Amino acid sequence: MKATFILVLRNERCVHGFCRPAAILALLLSVALFTGGCATRGKLRPVDDAMWMQHALSRQCDDLAVWMALPGDEQTKAHFGMALQQESIQPLWVRVVNRSKRPYWLLPAFTDPAYYSSAEVAHHFRGMLTSVEAERRQEVRVEEVAFDYYIPPGSDQSGFIYTEFREGSQLYSIALLSTGSLQRFSFLVPTERLRTDYAKLLAAAWHVDATNATLGDNPNVTDLTVFRRNLEAWPAHTSDAAAKAAGDPINFFITAPWGVLFSALISADWDETEILDTSTAFRTFGAFIFGEDYRHSPVSPLFVYGRHQDAAFQKVRENINARNHLRLWLMPMRFGGQPVWAGQISRDIGVRLTTHTPWFTTHEIDPDVDGARWSLVQDLIKAQCVAQIGFVAGGTMATPIAPRRNLTGDKYFTDGLRVVLFLSPTPMAADEIQILPWSEPPRGGLSNPGDYLKPLDVGTAQP
Repeated sequence: MKATFILVLRNERCVHGFCRPAAILALLLSVALFTGGCATRGKLRPVDDAMWMQHALSRQCDDLAVWMALPGDEQTKAHFGMALQQESIQPLWVRVVNRSKRPYWLLPAFTDPAYYSSAEVAHHFRGMLTSVEAERRQEVRVEEVAFDYYIPPGSDQSGFIYTEFREGSQLYSIALLSTGSLQRFSFLVPTERLRTDYAKLLAAAWHVDATNATLGDNPNVTDLTVFRRNLEAWPAHTSDAAAKAAGDPINFFITAPWGVLFSALISADWDETEILDTSTAFRTFGAFIFGEDYRHSPVSPLFVYGRHQDAAFQKVRENINARNHLRLWLMPMRFGGQPVWAGQISRDIGVRLTTHTPWFTTHEIDPDVDGARWSLVQDLIKAQCVAQIGFVAGGTMATPIAPRRNLTGDKYFTDGLRVVLFLSPTPMAADEIQILPWSEPPRGGLSNPGDYLKPLDVGTAQP
């Protein structure tokens, strides 16, 4: 091999700095011969189900038992020869034990509508210098460890489903179909790739400062009337750090343990946000310049009782300039032993210049913040996790012709109500939801045709 390579170099002739095509072709062929046998991108290991079982999550229902494990980059590289996550592919290891007397079929589209076939995955291993033998070996490898979608009665089988890679936490659903039966097993897998803003919430035992005792002496409320009164006493708006200026309105409350709330938001396609630091700020700026989505970009802090949000989530649309985002504060009160969260939600619809931030730009919000509030209600209803809904007063009404402004000067209007959502740890169909007979939004809403034109005196307008 070395002699061939030297021969090519000795016979190479250049004219005016350009090599002859024949010499270039010979050089490429020699390199291909030299490297073709090394193109499997790493030594492969046999699949060891016992190893995956050590890290797997499990669910069981009747005669079905399901396990699922999410391989990391190094584990994936050890088993496939390359880190598929770098190719935007996330393999999921799944094991199903079918102890019933009827067959089941696995429905991978329920796990991920954008799942990959084995051939698509194998295609990512191809390169200009990959030998045919190496390509075929990798195709067989990817196919032989893929999960067989048909699960006969009394069988025990395992394998991989190839899904789309995402940085954030994911709620994976393993769906099994049989005659007259669709069984779904959900697995929430928290991310370890992001520095999320809610990390402190999970790492510390939260306690309530004495200055927050304005909601009454009983930290665990069990009476709905008392609970409603306490919610109405909660501040109407967020503020700046010094509590000298009012910001966006507090427009929803949620009663649920963190695990239930987190799972509900992730299943409704909300993404976690990263902490705000130099690195994430530069990445956000790059996403703004190049129109990228950056699903986990940080959000600016807002404050309630001098404390910035405990967690924030967002739902990016076509790019980072158009997104819904919400903030959550853990309240110094429980209802029926369950944590209560205060929240603020709005919809970003663009970017504008401002003197209120150090970088002279800010997201512009949709002025109809009640519309953003209602979009959250619909998201959680679709996620089948809402048990009860009610509306309470306590906010400050503002109309389209007399809007309020947030900390960066954006206008907004609202009916002044805040929606209260009681979440369920088990699936709840929409027709099972109870609507509490509390406050009601105004009939017809606030944004009626012509509202934006009322401040204008059309009859005296000058040409």
